[in-house]
Amino acid sequence: MRRSLVIVLAIAFTAILCIPMIPMNAEAQSNTDLVIIKTDYQMLGFTDLHGGGHLTYELRGNAARDLRRAVLDAYDNMWTGGTNGSIDSQELRYSSSEGYIGELESYLETAHVEFFAGFTTSFSPLHQFEDISIDATGFTDVTNIDTDTNTPVRIFMYFNGGSSNIPYYDFRLMSEVFIEALFHPTVSTALDNNYIPYIDRDAYTYQYKHVDYRVSSGSFYNIGIDSDSGSFHVVRTPAGEVSTYSVTFQYNQLAITDSSSYRPFSAMENPQVLFVLVFICSYIMSTMPTRMYANYKYAYPRRFRHKALKIGWLHIVSKLMILFLILFYFFPTMFAFISPNLFMGGLFMWIICIICAFTFSILAKILYDRKAANIPEDHLRTPVRKVSPRPVPQPVTRTPAGVNVTVNQPETRQRQIARQPAPAPEPQAEIVTPTGPPCKVCDKPITDFVDLLKCKCGHLYHESCAEIAKHCTNCGSALVDIEPEGPVMNDIQCPTCGEMNSVEEGTDMLKVKCAACDIIMEKLDEGYNYLIVSNEQKTAFEMFVSMLKSGCTGLSISTTFPDKLRKEHDMAQSEVVWLTDTSVADKKTINPHRLEFEMMRMYASFVKNNPKSVIILDGFEYLVVENGFDKVFKFIKKINDLSSVNNATLFVPIGNDSLEPDQLGTLKKEFDKVVDMTDD
Repeated sequence: MRRSLVIVLAIAFTAILCIPMIPMNAEAQSNTDLVIIKTDYQMLGFTDLHGGGHLTYELRGNAARDLRRAVLDAYDNMWTGGTNGSIDSQELRYSSSEGYIGELESYLETAHVEFFAGFTTSFSPLHQFEDISIDATGFTDVTNIDTDTNTPVRIFMYFNGGSSNIPYYDFRLMSEVFIEALFHPTVSTALDNNYIPYIDRDAYTYQYKHVDYRVSSGSFYNIGIDSDSGSFHVVRTPAGEVSTYSVTFQYNQLAITDSSSYRPFSAMENPQVLFVLVFICSYIMSTMPTRMYANYKYAYPRRFRHKALKIGWLHIVSKLMILFLILFYFFPTMFAFISPNLFMGGLFMWIICIICAFTFSILAKILYDRKAANIPEDHLRTPVRKVSPRPVPQPVTRTPAGVNVTVNQPETRQRQIARQPAPAPEPQAEIVTPTGPPCKVCDKPITDFVDLLKCKCGHLYHESCAEIAKHCTNCGSALVDIEPEGPVMNDIQCPTCGEMNSVEEGTDMLKVKCAACDIIMEKLDEGYNYLIVSNEQKTAFEMFVSMLKSGCTGLSISTTFPDKLRKEHDMAQSEVVWLTDTSVADKKTINPHRLEFEMMRMYASFVKNNPKSVIILDGFEYLVVENGFDKVFKFIKKINDLSSVNNATLFVPIGNDSLEPDQLGTLKKEFDKVVDMTDD
C-alpha cells in the first residue's frame, strides 16, 4: 500500500512539473488580424545533418482579406489578357517562378533562409503534382474578396534543408525572411509601389511556431529569450532532441533577439553521453542502499533476520532523486515557467548526477554500518551441531591376584594420526618400516596397541607372545591373558515412546533406534532448519519419521517414487510429493523448474495451514542441475525464512561431494543446525 501511494504521488508530481511545457497561446489565437508562420525540421545525421521540413502560412481576419486583394490586383488574369475579379489557380502558380506562390517560392530559395541552426535549399508545394489550390486555400474559394474576413488564407510548402558541421553560437531562432517573403514587392509585378497595396504590416499581430526533430548527436544549450511572449522547450532523448519555439510579436519587433546555441557534438552536452551518465548514476543510487541493507541483514543469523529493518527514508529519497534525474534529463526546460532562459544543460547534469551517486553511496554505507555495529550480542550466536565420530571401545585387561599387568589405552585412528608428526616426504621406492615399542619376546615393534600387554615392571609384549612366554622376561611375573571387559552401557529413555534402552556410552543417538518403537533415540528440536550432510538419505528420513511420530504434520518432497518411498519408510502420516518433470495421473507431482511459482506457493500454503509441521526436501542436487546453484540457493533462503516464521521444521539432505567446497560452506551458513555425518 505504501509503495503504491509513493508511485501515485510521483506520477502526480511529474505531471504538475510537465504542465508548464504545454505552450499557451490562447491570447494570440483570439486576435482577428493574425499572421501565423509555422515551420518544422526533420533532421538526421551524426554531425552533418540532412533532411527537410514544412513551412505553413496562415492569415486570419483583415490580414487574409488584404493579402487576397493585393494578389488579385497584381495577378488577375495577367497571362490571359483579361480580368474576372477573382483569383484562379493559374494566377497563384503559373509556373515554378510565376504567379503569387511561384514568386514566394523563388524568393525563399534565393534568400537561402538560415534559422534554428539550419538552412533551407529549395521550396515546393506540399503536393507537387496536384492543383496549387490544394496547398493554397482561401484564395480561389472566396466570392467577395473585399469584405470577407472570416475565411483564413493557408499556404502549405515543403522545403529541403540541412545543417553544416560547424558549431553554432547564439543563432537566431526565427528569420524575418519568412515575413518579408509573404509581403515582398515582387509579387506585385504590375505595380511600382514598395509594398503591395492594402497591406498594413504594422496593423497585424504575428505569431511564429517551430518544431525541431533531430536524430543526431547535436544539442541545444544557452537559451536566450528576450521577448515577453517567447518560449523555448527541449525534450532530450537518447536518439536526439525535440525542440519547440513559439513567440508572438508586432511587425515593429522584427529585431527580436531570441537565440540559442547548438553544437554538433559536445561530450558535455551530448544527449547520448548524458543518458549513459544518468543510467549509471541511477543504477548506483538504486543498488547501493539495497546492497548495504543486504550486508547488514546477513550480519544477523537466519533466525533473527526478520529483525533487520530497512532505513525506509533512505530508500525512498534515493528513488525520488532517480526520478528527478530522469526528469532533468528528458525535460531540461521543465522550469521554464519560472524563467524562459532556465535550462538544465550538460554541466548541470554532470554535477548533480555525480553528487547524488556519491552522496547516497557514502550515506548508505555509513548508516547501515552503524546499524550493523549495534546488533545485540545474543543475536549473533547461532547453534551449529557437528556430529563427532563414534569412539572406539577401550579394551581393559584383568589380572589375577598378585599379578600387576596393565594394558595401555588405545586411541582412535584420527587421534593417532593427529598426534604423530607429519612424516617428511620420501622417495616412493623406499619401503617404510612400521614403528612402535619393541616386544620383549620377539623384538618386533608393537604397531597395534589393542594387541599389547604391559607388565608391572614396564616391559611390553604382544598378546600372542605373552601367551607363549607365560612369564615376564624381566621380573618373572605371570602374564595371563584375560578377556577384556565389554563397553560401558547407559540406560537412556526414548524421546518418542518413553521406553528405557541400554545404549553404549559415547554412541551417536542418530545411529541408535528404540527397541520398542523403532525410532531414532536423538531428540530433535522443533522449529529449526536442519542441513544433513551425508552420502546416504537414510538418516534424514529417520529424523523426519521421528518428528512425524512426535505428532507433527509431514510433507515429503523427494525425487524417489512415492510408493517406493512409503515402502522404505513409515510415512503413512505424511503427504508425499514427487519431484519430477513427468506427469502421473494418480500421483502428486511438481516440476523442478517451477521453483519460484508452484513449489514456493505449495510450501508456503503447507506451513501456514499446519502450525506444527515438518518438511523434508530430498533432491537438492537435482534442483541444482535443473536450475543452477544460485537460483536454488535463493529458494532455500526463502523457505528457511518461511519455516522460521511459521515454527516449521525443515530437513534438507545433501551429499558431501555434490557441491563445491565454497558453495557447501555458503549453504551451511543458511541453516540453524548442520548435521555432518561424512566423518563416520
